[in-house]
Amino acid sequence: MAAPIEQYPDGEQRRRIMDFIMAAGQTLLENGAEVFRVEQTMQIMARSFHLREFNVYVLTNGIFASAGTAEISEVRNVPNRTIHLGRVDQVNELSREIAAGQVTLDEAEQRLAEARRIPFPRWQAQLLAGTAGAFAFSLMFGGNLASGAAAAVAGFVVSAYLLACQKYQVPAVFQKITGAALITLVCILVCTLLGASVNHATIGALMILTPGVAFTMGIRDFVHGDYLSGTIRMIDAVLIAGSLACGAGLVLRLYSILTGVTVV
Repeated sequence: MAAPIEQYPDGEQRRRIMDFIMAAGQTLLENGAEVFRVEQTMQIMARSFHLREFNVYVLTNGIFASAGTAEISEVRNVPNRTIHLGRVDQVNELSREIAAGQVTLDEAEQRLAEARRIPFPRWQAQLLAGTAGAFAFSLMFGGNLASGAAAAVAGFVVSAYLLACQKYQVPAVFQKITGAALITLVCILVCTLLGASVNHATIGALMILTPGVAFTMGIRDFVHGDYLSGTIRMIDAVLIAGSLACGAGLVLRLYSILTGVTVV
């Protein structure tokens, strides 16, 4: 087992500790952790590894940190974000063990690398989640079983579509607009066959695309006094909501023009 970090690490060791803490913070931020939690975790790790004069500021898309000198300062851009709570949980557990003095730096680096490699759920699980989620949301918003079935079909189709978009790195805004349009179109077609309510089916299926995480985290950032990050998250939520509205509205308008029927 490697030796524990000395109370006064030398320059090379301080640089190594700094790199590890920045990598841990980036892992948290890019996998859905709240901004203030990222800052707290990085500070805990710095204190536990005796990295003195450590200061950090985290935004929704970047981390700024220093350890008292210009030579041990770093800025990391985190442009791509997703949700993977399994990775977040593993890094949080690692930080608790570091704080308890149970993990050396060598072990911590290995554990962090393992956490970063935790895979996303298999595509079958993602399709199932999208299908079941759309069905459940449709029922929650007052739909019947027929509406739920239509929403489930739309949820399955759009989940498969989004998996394909991720594979080919389609821009996120385009994914939201076209995904909402696809949901609306599928719901109209299936509901016409089943004689179900298009509104309940469409709303239920659209819920799987709504920016609930961004909105919730934006509120939490505001509560904790991080107004800049909160504002960025709120803007992100509004843009996503607007994209969904544009996609759904476009299909509804075209359907009304082409058929003379207003969808209700």
